[in-house]
Amino acid sequence: MRRLARASPPWMPLYLACNALFFVAIMLSGCKLVSRGGPVSKELTTARRLSNEGLAAANEDDLVRAEGLLERAVRACPADIDARRYYADVLWKRGSRVEAVGQMSEALRMSQGDVSTTLAAGRMYLELGLLDDADSLSQSSVSLAPRSSEAWHLHGQVALARGRTDDALADFHKSLSLSPDDRDVLKDTAEVYQHQKRPQRTLSTLAHLSETYGSGNVPSSILTMEGRAHEALGRRQEALLCYRRAIATGEDSKEAVEHLAALEGGKPIAKVATAPQGNSTTLRP
Repeated sequence: MRRLARASPPWMPLYLACNALFFVAIMLSGCKLVSRGGPVSKELTTARRLSNEGLAAANEDDLVRAEGLLERAVRACPADIDARRYYADVLWKRGSRVEAVGQMSEALRMSQGDVSTTLAAGRMYLELGLLDDADSLSQSSVSLAPRSSEAWHLHGQVALARGRTDDALADFHKSLSLSPDDRDVLKDTAEVYQHQKRPQRTLSTLAHLSETYGSGNVPSSILTMEGRAHEALGRRQEALLCYRRAIATGEDSKEAVEHLAALEGGKPIAKVATAPQGNSTTLRP
């Protein structure tokens, strides 16, 4: 499939204009480009202390304070890749996405093939809809770490965003072969099966996913998906039970409420036409 030409992201002019200033900042700060196993300078020590304080604030959901601390960490040592990654993550959560991508892009440029940075950048590009960039980074992640469940997951998510559901499913299965209990991958896999009208496969995947939460802790969204799969199979009582359990979690259950109201109101459910449950892919689930 031929790739379309990529338009420059809106933040690129500013990024290019500031690129030279980055090196000036490094020279003035006395902070050299560092490897994570190299000698630790005073500037890097300060940056890491501020980063740890920023991460602690972020863990307490104090994102304003976290942003300030991590900004200071980057200023203390502009070459600290981890500080930039953490700063980008907090900026992203605060809604400053252009700034977040700028910081992550700089961390990516400095990281020289670091898998975690490549994955983090790929996820950002994917969420922004920059699929060519996300695709390139997901392929790099798989090349750098072919035994990484996260790399195959991202690769599959990009394929799914491009509408290649079979490719996405194959990638999710590779991811699960490396990390069988990964909840995010299991949920994405179940959603693909549901999209393909394969309710039996959806249910078997959701059963595995539910086991990772334990009895009584399954999220509303998972129970709702399970109810929809039962509906697709014409199982009214099982669907009703799933929707009631979803609502009982106390979480946002709008979809479950709507489906429950329709079923309790006497609306008949018909077994939908489903795709054959057999599949050439033999990996679990």
